[in-house]
Amino acid sequence: MPVTDAGHFLVFDEPGYAKAAMDFRVWAEGDGCRVATETRVLCTSLEAERAFKRYWLVVRWGSGTIRRGWLQAIRRRALRRA
Repeated sequence: MPVTDAGHFLVFDEPGYAKAAMDFRVWAEGDGCRVATETRVLCTSLEAERAFKRYWLVVRWGSGTIRRGWLQAIRRRALRRA
């Protein structure tokens, strides 16, 4: 479902969908910084939640692997520049 802007995303509640938001956070820590990522999902109906849970059982491991790869790449690039 196309979403035109953040406001539309926030109010979108048509049944049958899962809305997902992802972020990267960076904060100072010691002599460097720490980077973390978080994803939140909100299903717009019970049917969507059930479907998302089945989907997540299949993709969870791969999703975590990709996310760890992103964080490792960020670390490598940061250390190269340091």
